[in-house]
Amino acid sequence: MFSFSKNIITICLLLVLILVVTFWVGRAHDVEKATVQAQRQVTQLNDYIDTELARFSAIPQLLTYNQLMIEFANGDQAHYNAINNYLADIQQASGASDIFVLNAQGAVTASSNWQADYTFLGSNFAFRPYFKRAFAGEKVAYFALGMRSKERGIYFSQAVYHDNKAVGVVVLKVNVSKFENDRELLNTSKGSHFYLELSDKVIAMSDMQTWRLNSFSEFDIAKRRNIKLRRAYLDHQPVYIEQFQYTSQGISHFKINKKLYVSATKPLRYFSARMHVLVDITKVNAAQLIRLFWAFSIYVLVIIVGYSLLARFAGYKKLVYSRHSLEQKVIELTQELEKTQVALVQSAKLATIGQLSAGINHEINQPLSAINTYLASAKRLLAKQNYTALSESITVVEGLVGRVHKIVGQLKHFSKPSQTQLRPYPLAGLLNNALMIASSQLKQDNVHVEQPNLDGGLIVWVDSLKFEQVLVNLITNASQAMNGAIIRKLSFNVECFDNRVKLSILDTGPGIEQHAFGNIFEPFYSTKESNGLGLGLSISKQIIDSFNGSLSAHNRLQGGAEFIISLSSMQDKTDD
Repeated sequence: MFSFSKNIITICLLLVLILVVTFWVGRAHDVEKATVQAQRQVTQLNDYIDTELARFSAIPQLLTYNQLMIEFANGDQAHYNAINNYLADIQQASGASDIFVLNAQGAVTASSNWQADYTFLGSNFAFRPYFKRAFAGEKVAYFALGMRSKERGIYFSQAVYHDNKAVGVVVLKVNVSKFENDRELLNTSKGSHFYLELSDKVIAMSDMQTWRLNSFSEFDIAKRRNIKLRRAYLDHQPVYIEQFQYTSQGISHFKINKKLYVSATKPLRYFSARMHVLVDITKVNAAQLIRLFWAFSIYVLVIIVGYSLLARFAGYKKLVYSRHSLEQKVIELTQELEKTQVALVQSAKLATIGQLSAGINHEINQPLSAINTYLASAKRLLAKQNYTALSESITVVEGLVGRVHKIVGQLKHFSKPSQTQLRPYPLAGLLNNALMIASSQLKQDNVHVEQPNLDGGLIVWVDSLKFEQVLVNLITNASQAMNGAIIRKLSFNVECFDNRVKLSILDTGPGIEQHAFGNIFEPFYSTKESNGLGLGLSISKQIIDSFNGSLSAHNRLQGGAEFIISLSSMQDKTDD
């Protein structure tokens, strides 16, 4: 009793360990995937915005080389209308918000919006850093709120020179909302957010409206005073957005408003700011439930199969022990005979292990299922006193029982896992046997079988029992796949070429989903919703491969699926 309880505790502890490892490995995979997504998105956004900023920053430089602009900035007002119209045309063509010219005192002397009600003409922006720094000789890119529009914008400015002396400044403004709107076209990933953080930790733009002009950093009094003096954000003071940061599995996590994110960061090349992309991983823990379910299911299946094998092994061991005792009494006369008997017992143990590994459960599963179906049918026939059909069903059951005995009997004749025995068999007989076994399923599913008209002399080199197992599996799969179909027809097609026989099994079901083609022959992959371990097609392919053949599948143009078995019609030299 104590030993049994100890085994139960060990099994439970191992299950807990497997589930914990599955959870953390799965979570690490999903978090890593989200991190890669964030890095990819931040690179895309950076490349796009850098390209746009480079294009906009080149416009003021080109304008400063324009001779008409140089003369106008130097005080020549003869081209006043031409300069204003020129700026308006460039603003329309480039997609900029506004373009204007400042004189040496910072007053606006020409503007692209010169005819609008909100024109900049007459305004003075001498206090703006983009004017002071550009007039001092710098090429400036500066973020600020517009004085009149109150809209966020990036200002590109450069001085206009006449005789190597600065006489004015050309300024181009781009509303950052342009990039926020364009980003929706550039990147449509759900569950991710982005923000552009300036060097003073203020968020210049973001897809989250509540983050704009606020900050994830707390500012002290000195920094707030500096922001107020610069008036880059006019009278607005950035609000602290509460967030919590920690590291898990080597990756930084951010918790904002009860949501959990991983982030990727990259600096812009043409503007002093850093782009951040946050990918939501709030549901990453819940996403592990499906992995835990499969890990638990597989573990339970392994325990059940292992327990069954151990129980069988214990029975065999007891039988071997009894036989060993009897043999010891019989061969007690000589020590040499006793040693021989011990060797025989050891051989029997090795044979038992080989028999257990042969996979008898799956081998006899289909005949036993057919027996069960025919017995149920026999009960109904007996109740209807249809003795003729009853006799036929009993005959079929006898054949299936004999088949099971034959399968089990095969396992008793080998001291190690059985090898495939290839022999020449008529294809017609093998296919008819398989149809007979699957006939109950076909009738239940109301499937019309187009009987194959095969040449009795058409031979294939196979192991008959294993090949019939493959045919039954493919036929019953096709029958079940046609549930719900208006036309339910199962047909066969045979082609011969180059000493090969190609047998096609065709149905009129919905066909195979595209995403399943890469996994359909993998172990434990199943498209059935309620039952099936997903081993049938995998084992069938292994069996056909052992015949030096091939098993493949594709969808038919007229609808339905087609499974193709290719086999040799002559003995392969490797089988000699």
